[in-house]
Amino acid sequence: MRTISLFILALSLVRSTMPQPSRACTEARLNAEDGTVVIGRSMEFAQALNSNIIVQPRGQESVSTLPDGRDGIKWTSKYGVMYLDGFGIDVAVDGMNEAGLSLGALFFPGAAQYQEMKGAKRSRTMVVNDLPLYILQNFSTVDEVREALPKLTVVGIHTPALENIVIPAHFSVYEPGGDGIIIEYTKDGLDIYDSVGIMTNSPAYPWHVTNLNNYVGLSNVNAEPIVVDGVSFAATGQGSGLNSIPGNPTPPARFIRAAAMAYLAAKADNAQEAVNLAVHIMNTVDIPLGTVRDFSDKESFGDYTQWIVVKDLANKVLYFRTYDNTSLRSVDMKKFDMSPGAERLAMPVDGGEGAVIDVTAGLKAAN
Repeated sequence: MRTISLFILALSLVRSTMPQPSRACTEARLNAEDGTVVIGRSMEFAQALNSNIIVQPRGQESVSTLPDGRDGIKWTSKYGVMYLDGFGIDVAVDGMNEAGLSLGALFFPGAAQYQEMKGAKRSRTMVVNDLPLYILQNFSTVDEVREALPKLTVVGIHTPALENIVIPAHFSVYEPGGDGIIIEYTKDGLDIYDSVGIMTNSPAYPWHVTNLNNYVGLSNVNAEPIVVDGVSFAATGQGSGLNSIPGNPTPPARFIRAAAMAYLAAKADNAQEAVNLAVHIMNTVDIPLGTVRDFSDKESFGDYTQWIVVKDLANKVLYFRTYDNTSLRSVDMKKFDMSPGAERLAMPVDGGEGAVIDVTAGLKAAN
């Protein structure tokens, strides 16, 4: 019998004035028996992201423009990258590089607080919107990221494409071997935590990890019948070992649900099975349009699952599906020229055919 208790032992900005639900992203790391590491991530948001998949070869020269319009840190990318952007701006919402390093940027409302420029060297200062791409373009391991971040000053910047808010975010980074970290900027400064393989939104990461202790009884084994005064009471149907699993779409509930599914599910043997399992786990946290709503000035806003991605870090393949097209599509990074000077490529994730496949013609006379 496997329970979350074994899982615990084994793992030994200020809110904007724009209408803003929880921004309900969920991420889970899966390790296949053959050593393949797969990261599944859902992207929930109220406003349409209109994301593109971007392929950017190495050798790109970049500069972070600071809030006062002057130049901050400058760099030339060491690694080619493949990522999803959003809102028509060049920000890496999720992606990986050619070394197999994965990064996810998840909403962190009410908790994110970035650093101050006062006294900081501009040559080591950047805006938070540039941080994900900076990490993907410059590092290949979580240890490299751990060492580099304390030397940087990361400041907030108002983003016109998002009604001029300072985007509140925290970040996950995983390497192909599975080691991962969570990066958070709060009122207490920069914190880097070892990842337990699951991530959602606010509160801060240690709170979610501690909250796992409230669900140590979750199990993939059905509850045994009990006898009271000679009368036997058996659980109704299958799945009674998961009776207390939270089913709502809040960040704490999704954290527990994703953790339980990732740990209790039959372990994948290989990359193909791990990708399939990741999609199924993301299905358990899917938010249909209209089921989560806020209201402002009598106008309804609500998060829904706009897309999911699954990243095979060993084989450098990114899989994705969208709300309107649930067919799983893939992009293989290995097929692109990542040398300096190669062409930068882009493709919108929305649209496309194949959401429904008509198999009527496949029906034949039965024997």
